[in-house]
Amino acid sequence: MKLAFSFTLLTVCFLMFLSSCSDSGSEPVLTFQEQWVKDTTAIGSHLRSKNINALTDATGVRFVIDSVTTGFPPRSNSTVTFDYKGKFLSGTIFDEGAISGVVGNFIGGFQVALSLLPEGSKGRFYIPSGYAYGVGGASGIPPNANLMFEITLKAVEVTETEKQKLASDTVAIDQYLATNAINAIRDKSGLRYVINELGTGLQPDLYSKIKINYTGKLISNGAVFFTGTNQPSDIFDSRVINYLRAFHVALPKFPVGTKATLYIPSGLGLGTQSITSGTVAVPANSNLIYDVELVAIVD
Repeated sequence: MKLAFSFTLLTVCFLMFLSSCSDSGSEPVLTFQEQWVKDTTAIGSHLRSKNINALTDATGVRFVIDSVTTGFPPRSNSTVTFDYKGKFLSGTIFDEGAISGVVGNFIGGFQVALSLLPEGSKGRFYIPSGYAYGVGGASGIPPNANLMFEITLKAVEVTETEKQKLASDTVAIDQYLATNAINAIRDKSGLRYVINELGTGLQPDLYSKIKINYTGKLISNGAVFFTGTNQPSDIFDSRVINYLRAFHVALPKFPVGTKATLYIPSGLGLGTQSITSGTVAVPANSNLIYDVELVAIVD
């Protein structure tokens, strides 16, 4: 399952598109997609001219991770604190400081950037104008400006309720494992897993694009809510960090070819998000089981 921020970003895109359509200026008005192509082309040319080897997010945001920790990136409803420095592609600084707030309330580019940074990590993010301040610009920022932000994610707030839920979920999963005589490896994150077949290939990191096969089930009744193959495409990224938090913990431990079963507390799964897949409803705060095969690292 992909992170929930994708829906917020689609909303941002739509609003930016509407804004571009209502612009009454004399300059030709580009659609969001047309401006996005222009922006991402310009950002790519800039990076090549500076010999900067950046990764690409599905939104077109390009990024370089300067340091990474073993924490988790925030969700769209997480409250975070981060330091930032904003620059034009020319290198001129237009703003810097520290900010706190709910991830989903920030501009689209910040939402993308924060979703790619585990707590305590630092990176540089090259943001197309539609995910920044768009056709309207902002104080000191002209319309349709591509921007670069240096971001250090200082803290992701974990509420007392979330801590208590993780504790109770972990107890419930351990009871399930004991009842079913399953000898699982216990990770300090709360994840439990069994390696069914250990591969012999390389191990991915958080930013590796991967191909995986996986099946998701409810631990409560064994109902299968997803089964299939996921691999990188032109539409969605399939980096380890784009998946559930449980995958962030597990997949970097696995050589390619590994098959494993993950027993996932809700906070490392879909959290408070509820979904319906086919005829199976996955309630909020559900503990999950995933059978995963790490097929390949593709970059």
